[in-house]
Amino acid sequence: MATSLGAIGITALAGTIRYGFHGDVEWGYAALIGLPASVGAVAGTAIQQRVHARGLSLAFAVLLVAVGVVLLTT
Repeated sequence: MATSLGAIGITALAGTIRYGFHGDVEWGYAALIGLPASVGAVAGTAIQQRVHARGLSLAFAVLLVAVGVVLLTT
């Protein structure tokens, strides 16, 4: 997980810099997305260390099934 998070972080930073040079970054929206995502990543890491791997895998499977059902019914 840390490797993919690092890759996404580098890609996001590069995109932000590029768009920032062109003046195409909406900083309010960026903060609206970025700040809660950062807090969520830290909170998720803390929770993940307290939950058993099997329980976490089952919860993720339930989430994927729920998202699949919503996508198929809407």
